[in-house]
Formats: sequence, structure tokens, C-alpha cells
Amino acid sequence: MIKSHKFLFIFFICLNLTYSFSQKGNVKLIQNPKLIELMKFKKEVNIEAFTSGQYTIQVFNGKYDEGTELMDKLISEEKFEDVIFSFETPYYKIRIGKYVTKLEAIKKLQIIKKTFPSAFILKPN
Repeated sequence: MIKSHKFLFIFFICLNLTYSFSQKGNVKLIQNPKLIELMKFKKEVNIEAFTSGQYTIQVFNGKYDEGTELMDKLISEEKFEDVIFSFETPYYKIRIGKYVTKLEAIKKLQIIKKTFPSAFILKPN
């Protein structure tokens, strides 16, 4: 009788351990839909990639609202070619042009500095 009690006791312990250490593979991911919108927006902002070997002139560095306002103004005036609005953590940037030679960029910088005194040339990657 004692042997049967021992056997039942061990059996129930083993049965209990089997259920207590088992795991279920249910993963529930809750993601904010605004994150997906933000990722799409970032792709749109950075759609214009800078290729290596080209100089560009940066005219703005700051907040999104100020950048979009200036960008709209630059596009409506059609005064400059290749106006690019991009985001590089933590600031939005506006760059003008893609120049193959530094001399070409310097000539354009002199013209741009009349409108944007703090503009400067960015070297290629």
C-alpha cells in the first residue's frame, strides 16, 4: 500500500511538473498606427538621396514647421534648382543643388549667400 502511495505521489508530481514548465508560443504585438505613418513620412522626406561625388549647399537647419514654410517659399519662387528637404536627427535640413565640382559649388554659393548669409557647402561623402 505504501508503494502504491509513493507511486501515485511521484506520478502526480511528474504530471504537475510537465504542465508547470510547458510554454505556449502566443505573441501579441500591439503597434501604434502612428508609428507606421511616421515611417512612411520619413521615407518621403528622405526620398532624395545624395550620391557621392556631388557638392551641395545647405541653407536651413532647424524645426519641421520652419523648414516646410521655407521649402514652400523656395519652390514657389523657382529661384533655385534641386531644392531638397531632408531629415537628419535631430534637425530638418534644406539643401540646394548638386554640383560635381567644388568650383561650381563656390560660384553658386556666392549667389545663394545674398539670400541666405549662413549658407555653406557640404562636401561629398
